[in-house]
Amino acid sequence: MSASFLDVMKPVDLIKGLLAIVLALAFLLWLYGTFTNQPDFVTAAMWLGDALVMIPAYLIPAITAWLVKSPRLKTIVLINVLGGWLLIPWIIAMGMAIKRDDLRTQD
Repeated sequence: MSASFLDVMKPVDLIKGLLAIVLALAFLLWLYGTFTNQPDFVTAAMWLGDALVMIPAYLIPAITAWLVKSPRLKTIVLINVLGGWLLIPWIIAMGMAIKRDDLRTQD
């Protein structure tokens, strides 16, 4: 039996590979635009670079919840994706992501 591509590649490795490809593309666009004096390519490279920084920053609550294996992961992702562009829902999602239920004191 042969294993499928997704069975061989772990999701984190796949994401790292895709990020490396996008970063390389942004760098190549910037180089080409700079040395051929085509500002549209430089602008596209800057947009790609901004996306590489801002998308993970926007998803910090969802990433945090995934890393700490929060039982509220689906709720946090929903709040983060739908309302995270507003400050208050982003703070609520982050608070839910770092809340530790297992640290409650037993009375």
